[in-house]
Amino acid sequence: MREGEGSSPGGTAEPDPSPAPEGPAGSADRVAGATLLLLAAAVGIEATTFDVAFLADPVGPKALPLVVSFLLTLGGLRTLARPRARGDIDLPGESSLRRIAGAVAVFLLYSGALPWLGFFLSTTLVVTALSVLFGGPWKGGLAAGLTLSAALWLLFVTLLSLPLPVGELWIR
Repeated sequence: MREGEGSSPGGTAEPDPSPAPEGPAGSADRVAGATLLLLAAAVGIEATTFDVAFLADPVGPKALPLVVSFLLTLGGLRTLARPRARGDIDLPGESSLRRIAGAVAVFLLYSGALPWLGFFLSTTLVVTALSVLFGGPWKGGLAAGLTLSAALWLLFVTLLSLPLPVGELWIR
């Protein structure tokens, strides 16, 4: 029997309910848990600012952000209360971190390009760029981008009657 383990009546060893692990693993989980709690607070506070002049539906626009805030709070508290053991954490390698940074950059560019290029072209370009970034062929990414853009355009504009940006470039 290892130190810190007790013996149960059946003769099997029970793990020691030791405190949360210290070191890089415990610290990383504490940072992640605190970040989730801060994000939950921000989402919850922002949700309280949503007001609608007319009663569109009984739940209102606050419901979804408040549910997201609640789930983020649960995840943050769980991560703070029970961080993972040191051997359970596999951090991404350098190439994965480059891809993640590239994807973040692509989405930031997407948010800036959307008002100018419009939904259809911006979405096509972002799907193509992400496809290439993660190792797919550019022709396949372009086909996927065109298909996704067309499907989403039909869904939102035709079926849901929600307008999507056409783009300043095409309006002039």
